[in-house]
Amino acid sequence: MTEVEQLREEIEKLKAKNGQLLDEKRKVKAANESAMEELEQIRKERDEAKAELHRLTVELPRQNMLEEIAMPEMAETLFREITHHYDIGEGDALIDKATGEALQIEIPDKGERVPVKLDHEGIKRIAESKLIPSIRAMIKGSGATGGGATGGGTSTAATQTSKPAGQPQPTRRFGLS
Repeated sequence: MTEVEQLREEIEKLKAKNGQLLDEKRKVKAANESAMEELEQIRKERDEAKAELHRLTVELPRQNMLEEIAMPEMAETLFREITHHYDIGEGDALIDKATGEALQIEIPDKGERVPVKLDHEGIKRIAESKLIPSIRAMIKGSGATGGGATGGGTSTAATQTSKPAGQPQPTRRFGLS
């Protein structure tokens, strides 16, 4: 065998090996792309699960608490008003947006300052200390009056006089008697 034939044979072997390596590279690249797509899908599912967990463990209990303390249909407005002035930190602690410090209110009876959280007690303390004056009218039992509010827990049924059962009731027109 001549040297040229040996070189040609060597070139053919190298071409075959090169083809084999290119095929292996394509397979690895395809497997890598598939793994990346799978990873992206898993990340998406993880993010959705985290969001659902946050909704169930943080947002829903917070919404329920706000609905308990707020006047009817005012829970969302109450939350927006509070979060307009304060950020919510670790453990629902309220953080002053201006200073970045945890909000603390002095308790008059005890003479000490306590951190304020986004809970029943914290919201009532904010209202009582008039840090956000507008929320007083949004909270149940705040004694807010005006604008047709009955305040102090009274109802219109308790303020109306009733006639004995045997007498005919007068006809009411447009809410007037």
